[in-house]
Amino acid sequence: MDDYAYMNARIRAMQGRLLGPPAYQELIARESTADLLEHLFESPYAQALELTRSRLSAPGSPLAGIGQRGTEHGSLIDRALRHELVRRLSKLRRYASDRPRELIETLALQWDTYNLKTIVRGKRANAAVEDLLASTVPVGALDEIALAELARAPTVQAVVDTIATWRYPIAQPLREGLKAYGETESLQPVEFELDRWTFAEAFKRVSAGDANDLVVRDFLRLLADKANILTALRYLHSRTALSPIEAARHFLDVKGRFTRVQFQTVVAARDLRQGLSLLGDTPYALIARKFALEESVALPRIERELEQLVLRKALALSRQDPLGIGLPIAYFEQQINEVRNLRMIVRGKALGLPPEGITEWLVSWS
Repeated sequence: MDDYAYMNARIRAMQGRLLGPPAYQELIARESTADLLEHLFESPYAQALELTRSRLSAPGSPLAGIGQRGTEHGSLIDRALRHELVRRLSKLRRYASDRPRELIETLALQWDTYNLKTIVRGKRANAAVEDLLASTVPVGALDEIALAELARAPTVQAVVDTIATWRYPIAQPLREGLKAYGETESLQPVEFELDRWTFAEAFKRVSAGDANDLVVRDFLRLLADKANILTALRYLHSRTALSPIEAARHFLDVKGRFTRVQFQTVVAARDLRQGLSLLGDTPYALIARKFALEESVALPRIERELEQLVLRKALALSRQDPLGIGLPIAYFEQQINEVRNLRMIVRGKALGLPPEGITEWLVSWS
């Protein structure tokens, strides 16, 4: 308990610097990204914004003068948010003693996987380096510098080769998935191999231990359930991605609440809408009810609802044991979601989306 008392007291202070849903609505109400930037300069992100602007405006910087034109406000904000995210979660690690820090690092594994998926998808789509980095969450072993180097790699194979030279264990599942990618031209095998390695490694790290290890195991099972649900629904969204047999092989069997039988039932649906409705017979019926009356169903919206569910679970863990690992889990999820929400607000403003159109894409903890 002593390991967590000091850390959790510090985390509660850090939670006080989160903006939260009311502030999101204030930002959404701003007329432009320039106005939004001005408002953020009055928030806890002011120091990060000022530091980022100073760096980018330094003599010789290729982005000198950034923030002076409307299209560049978003780039300034995104870079500042990325740096502040790294800074805050680095503080979280420093506050943690040995075992709590190990558990936090275990949870951070998922973000290395997320970032690699983002970069691989971007390479396939020939996305610009800056656009790729704007979608990453550099809070795992792959830091900002490493992700920037991977984003500059010319091909997916070059990404794999670069990670291999660093002797990162995650290079092996990426390589295995890439072999299947060459055979199917689908990124599903690549993403599954990354997920399978990530969860196997994470569960290995918490295979035995105290009540806090058990909390992390249960949370990991929820994350695996989320991944399994999305795998099934992505298959239904694009029937050419995987055959039913292949899809069944891509089930993460971690003894979660979403069982293999339920997974196979959803995969066998005739389309995405029916597959979603079949979730009504699982512990994730809330997701099915959410979209039951909507005319159209978009896969990214479903993913947002699953992220909302994960965030609620994390917050519930923090209330169940305020002197355990639950509070660090909650803060980790809150901080990452805040940065992603702020990015969404900035992009929504730049695209001219109406306030309600931006709000529906946010993941909130209220």
